[in-house]
Amino acid sequence: MQPTTKTIKKIAIFGGSDLLSTDPAYQNAFATAKLLAASGYIVINGGGTGIMEAATLGAKAAGGRVEIIVIDPPDNPGNYEGIDPKNLSLADEVIVTHDYQARMNKLMEIADAFIIFKGGTGTLSEVGLVWEIAKFDYGYHEPLIFVGPEWREVVATLQKSMNYENIEKNVVTVVDTPQEVLVVLKKI
Repeated sequence: MQPTTKTIKKIAIFGGSDLLSTDPAYQNAFATAKLLAASGYIVINGGGTGIMEAATLGAKAAGGRVEIIVIDPPDNPGNYEGIDPKNLSLADEVIVTHDYQARMNKLMEIADAFIIFKGGTGTLSEVGLVWEIAKFDYGYHEPLIFVGPEWREVVATLQKSMNYENIEKNVVTVVDTPQEVLVVLKKI
């Protein structure tokens, strides 16, 4: 992964809202957020269940700060999972937006790096957008760190099969453990 000149303080954690606490990805997200918070990073997420909940609980277990970005309840789509009362109650700051695009824009605006766990189409949409922005900001980019074995093949296939430029390939990496996430963050 190419180093960035950006100072990394706030880290957004992306992943599926339907993952239970027994899922290895949930447990990895909890441990990662705990390690990040213990290392002085601020954890950001979308305020929902699953990986988002794991991120909040992990950061709070280390006494860390959590900021969440949600869609205003009257404006959210019927199948939107980003408002979880437990997550809301634990956050140090809740930023309310009016729609999915505004939520994504705010996540990109305040996050200095992105950690991505197993998820669904919402996670894929987040990944596509932040990956493209990292390309545009190359050199002062927000790195993308994919966590978990499921991402190795996905990222490798995208980089091999699609028309990705070298700079697009250099803003991402795949790791397996929370400790590896921290090592990557300290190197870049």
